[in-house]
Amino acid sequence: MKKNLLFLMLGQVISVFGGAILRFALSLYVLDQTGRADIFATILAISSIPVLFAPIGGVIADRFNRRNLMVMMDVANAVLAVGLYFVLGMDQAIVLIGILLFVLSIVGSFDTPVVTASIPLLVEHKDLEKVNGLVNSVLALSNVAAPIIGGILYSLMGVETLVISTTVFFVLAAAVESLLKIPFEKRPMENGAFKTLTKDLKEGFLDVKNNRVIRNAVGIAALINFSLSSFFVVGIPIVLRVILNANDSMYGIGMAMISLSTIIGALMTGYFSKKLSLKTLYMTFLLSGILLMVMNLGLLFAGSGVGQVVSWIVFFATGIPIGMLMSIISVYLISMIQRITPKHNLGKIMAIIVGASQCAMPIGQMVVGLLLKQTNNQVFFPVTLIVIIIVLISVWCFQLFKDTVDTDVQYRKKTSV
Repeated sequence: MKKNLLFLMLGQVISVFGGAILRFALSLYVLDQTGRADIFATILAISSIPVLFAPIGGVIADRFNRRNLMVMMDVANAVLAVGLYFVLGMDQAIVLIGILLFVLSIVGSFDTPVVTASIPLLVEHKDLEKVNGLVNSVLALSNVAAPIIGGILYSLMGVETLVISTTVFFVLAAAVESLLKIPFEKRPMENGAFKTLTKDLKEGFLDVKNNRVIRNAVGIAALINFSLSSFFVVGIPIVLRVILNANDSMYGIGMAMISLSTIIGALMTGYFSKKLSLKTLYMTFLLSGILLMVMNLGLLFAGSGVGQVVSWIVFFATGIPIGMLMSIISVYLISMIQRITPKHNLGKIMAIIVGASQCAMPIGQMVVGLLLKQTNNQVFFPVTLIVIIIVLISVWCFQLFKDTVDTDVQYRKKTSV
């Protein structure tokens, strides 16, 4: 099992690293060719739409051999990378890049439910938080490192060489994943593939609707991305640049520390999950809201001299634990759902939670962007509104789970004996 887990993680790291470099190279190419942020933003938005296909990927993950699916997806990524190489330099290159990125994103939307549905089949259930945290942190680190390395390679190799070289990553990932041994029990499709998969998709949504714990967990996961994650993506850069007047070096350090905090949080989930339950989950949101309000108060001192130093200290002292809490909540919820979901439904349920969470992110980013729209040198009132939203989520979370029989905790105690 440990060897299988190693192959899974290694294959995912290589694949994610290649994909991140590919997207980074293409984003620079589009900006260099057009010089227009609106075209760049449109292509990014189009490439985000396929997250809606995630539930379909989950249904497929429950019906087919998951190892074979991983291999096929990375082979498809390699083929698309070759296609993107030939598109570069054409008259309609930008349009064709948008189309191929859309297809690439569809493949990517299938990947997450396949991987998350495979983990519970490779490790003991009592170790899910630890393994999910490790997988998430390794993948997050790959995403952080890829743009840095991609930027260096882009300047040295040029976009064509860099894009075609990503095929090596995808082929290598497929080769590693082919060594996996994931338990698979083939189930007959009595009414043909299309009708069976359609029926499975409907059943997946019904399972979420009818299972109170899973339904509420999906809602909470979406709200994490709507509130905390959206603030970190949109709000933190504004705080660093506009309020703290960070130069390029300090901006990079600030963003790196926040990214590192989410990785550390994912790694520590195995420890903190022992102290978490559905009934106490609301406290993580409440603590996040309190820390964000402390950060908000600390930013009032920003300006110059001692006040600026105080603001920076408070920013790091609160931002790092908030980033850790975000990861802990996310990994805990995913592990809990993996633990209580029947194996034959894992793909569908994982896809629904991923789809709901990722769809909530752009909505949250728009809300945070509107709240911070008029920011010049102060963000106290907008951030206070965000704190209120997070506290309301905490209250809602308490109401959702206060009467819940915590089957997850009971199951962990049972399996750890």
